[in-house]
Amino acid sequence: MPNFHTRSLKPLHYPCTYHDTTFHWQARSQKGNVLVLATCRGETFMLRVLPKEASGFLVKGDKVTRPTQASFLQKALIDFRDASDAHVSHSNIEPKKFLDVRCSAYLKEIDFFADAFDTQKEIWVEIGFGSGRHLLHQAKKNPHVQFIGLEIHKPSIEQVLKQCELQSIDNIFVIDYDARQFMEFLSSNSVGRIFVHFPVPWDKKPHRRVFSAAFIEEALRVLHVNATLELRTDSDAYFSFVFEQMMHLSRADVHVKKNAALEITSKYEDRWRKMDKDIYDVILRNEQASPDKERIGRLAFDFHVDFAKVREAFEEILRRGEGFFVHFEELFTIDEHSGLIRLSFGANERNEKCYIFIDHATMRYLPERVLDTKSNRAAHTLIEEWFHGIRH
Repeated sequence: MPNFHTRSLKPLHYPCTYHDTTFHWQARSQKGNVLVLATCRGETFMLRVLPKEASGFLVKGDKVTRPTQASFLQKALIDFRDASDAHVSHSNIEPKKFLDVRCSAYLKEIDFFADAFDTQKEIWVEIGFGSGRHLLHQAKKNPHVQFIGLEIHKPSIEQVLKQCELQSIDNIFVIDYDARQFMEFLSSNSVGRIFVHFPVPWDKKPHRRVFSAAFIEEALRVLHVNATLELRTDSDAYFSFVFEQMMHLSRADVHVKKNAALEITSKYEDRWRKMDKDIYDVILRNEQASPDKERIGRLAFDFHVDFAKVREAFEEILRRGEGFFVHFEELFTIDEHSGLIRLSFGANERNEKCYIFIDHATMRYLPERVLDTKSNRAAHTLIEEWFHGIRH
């Protein structure tokens, strides 16, 4: 992630606009960590300023509110650096690479799939597209299909976005989102193929794997009859794990291939083949239609709270329910009436992070797109109980 180290920072007077970025306010925690809310080219996100005992400060993007493209964060960091007269001792910001800071029509937020996505056309999904070779090849070969590419690696995302523009490929939507949660946003019986090619095996942290019983269940819901969920892996352990998960289904049409040749391969697969590694394909074909599912709404608070009471009562705590949790991590103060609580919450095997922004007694999530998934709803109920406890 882009960042810079500085020996000192000149305090800004908020709100402050410098070149392309407006810095709205600063929030500070008891640990000395600082958040700065910034808007650059229409996108709003936060910067983190972390004190370092020996070397001043580390300034970087906040992962929770990160913008859709690294370019926006790069530009905001440059503007913050210059506005605060930072004495930079180290930086990995490369401004020459990011002079053209703009949005891509191919890159979508989760709100697009929750609110406006057209599911009348055939949909195919690729999870973890990496360099994008397979995704781009399939999109060009099947122009009548809408492709959704999920990836969390920013350089891979920007590489594919660039290729979409250079090659005028207009049937790909790219999103940076956890694939295990994304399935909940797709309509039942709407997808023709789901590709999961060479996922990280996570042998030491199996809870982080894409595949699980819950993921397979959701995949079967979104697939139409005779559609397929397709794993391709070089990992013997991952192949065995996924095959076993599929064998736990009450009924399953599963096909296994070994060292099958595809029309297009990734650079990693090319390397593995030269090393004589075996490549496995596990293909699960859906045999039955699923009931329709309502679109997912958003979570919100319908009550007010006094920030002074929140600040007095706050402590770092972890609360658990059956299969989900809420971790109240850190409190940040903007002024006597406003501040934020940093949270992580959701299902035990997967979670997301956000802030609760309290401004003169009103409350909202930040980012605001905390959606009403099963695990999020359960966690939201625990959060509301905590706030009701300090209100009375």
